[in-house]
Amino acid sequence: MLRETYVVAAGPRGLVLIDPVAAQQRVLFEYLLRNAAAAEVLRQQLLIPVTLEVGLDDARRLRQCLGDLGKLGFSIEPFGGNTFLVTAVPARFPPDDLSGLLRDILDEVSEHGRLAPDSADVRLARAAVRHAALSRRPMNERELAQLLQELSRTEMPYTDPSGAPVMVHLPHAEIERRFGRRGGV
Repeated sequence: MLRETYVVAAGPRGLVLIDPVAAQQRVLFEYLLRNAAAAEVLRQQLLIPVTLEVGLDDARRLRQCLGDLGKLGFSIEPFGGNTFLVTAVPARFPPDDLSGLLRDILDEVSEHGRLAPDSADVRLARAAVRHAALSRRPMNERELAQLLQELSRTEMPYTDPSGAPVMVHLPHAEIERRFGRRGGV
């Protein structure tokens, strides 16, 4: 790890710097979209449901997107007034801070108004992924290896959902040029 932020890896054509947070975002984003498109959505039932109380406007927005959240794998139901009960989250999703996650999703809905049907999954997945990245802890070597393997199976492994790079490649020729070497070692 470089500055506890980036992974440095040697490849056949040079060095690769990888941002594991961006890699996690890409893997989770594509997982959520595949989950939303699947006939049967994979959910992780919560042992203890989470009660979420929101303001009047947020309650209205949350009611608007309950169906879209359900397609992603969330099970959220009205629980009276401005209170909701979260009983499940998408499988593989860290349920650490559900109230913060749902507030991020509500901000996304608020920012763009009612979600268009064709973009609802993408916007909600992007908000969920952005929130998940903020609550991640450092990974050990085995977890990093697993992440890189999952990243290699994504459709767009080079960028996170917002378009930022997941990895930067430094070819051998560039490294040699920077060290003032010509024609190799």
